Amino acid sequence: MSKPPKPPQPPLETSLHELLEVMRPQSDTQDPTASHACPICTLEQRSVERQIRAFFAEFVNDPAARAQFRKSRGFCIHHTPLILELGDALAISILYADLAERTIAKWHTNPMRRFLLSDTSLSLPWSPCHACTAEIEAGNRYTEALAAGLECAEVWASVEADERLCMDHVMGVLSAAKPEARKRFQELEESRLSQLQAEMEEFIRKNDYRFRGEAWGEERDAWQRALLKLSRPRGR
Repeated sequence: MSKPPKPPQPPLETSLHELLEVMRPQSDTQDPTASHACPICTLEQRSVERQIRAFFAEFVNDPAARAQFRKSRGFCIHHTPLILELGDALAISILYADLAERTIAKWHTNPMRRFLLSDTSLSLPWSPCHACTAEIEAGNRYTEALAAGLECAEVWASVEADERLCMDHVMGVLSAAKPEARKRFQELEESRLSQLQAEMEEFIRKNDYRFRGEAWGEERDAWQRALLKLSRPRGR
């Protein structure tokens, strides 16, 4: 069975332009966590939101889309808050009433295994949810675009000025970059990790009662930046 058509993916040049826009300094944000957010993670989120809105607007009653929805057993728990925010109550009811009916039918087909969660046909997704697929595709697209642009002076200047790439996307860029660009980029990220480590060690030192009178510097929010930089990606 055919899958629902995907919106056309922008060329790498367009993706790179979007990424550079997000990497520009943002002086008007009041949220310190948002100001430290990985730019590729930000664009992944935007892509997922666009795909979810399109899904609920156009594909709820599409047979191919419904088949894929059943195969993935709906949306994953990671994306459920976003679905609650963006989804249509009627559309969600239609989709999940169908999913509940299919699940009950499967239990009756295999009565001896009705409540066995070890039955992978019931307990594990057969494929990533629609939002996960959109997120993965967007992440790959933007990391490939950035890797391809590392040899451009303008792109490299943006990379040097923006320290927010999370380690998952750093690794993606390293995997996609050409050898010379990869070496240069890795050296840059190693120096950033060393600096972040030093700042957290300074944060730890200043929490010692003997040094609590010392003024705080850049190390004040190092622990927040470390969480965003080094937290492992979802599902790993």
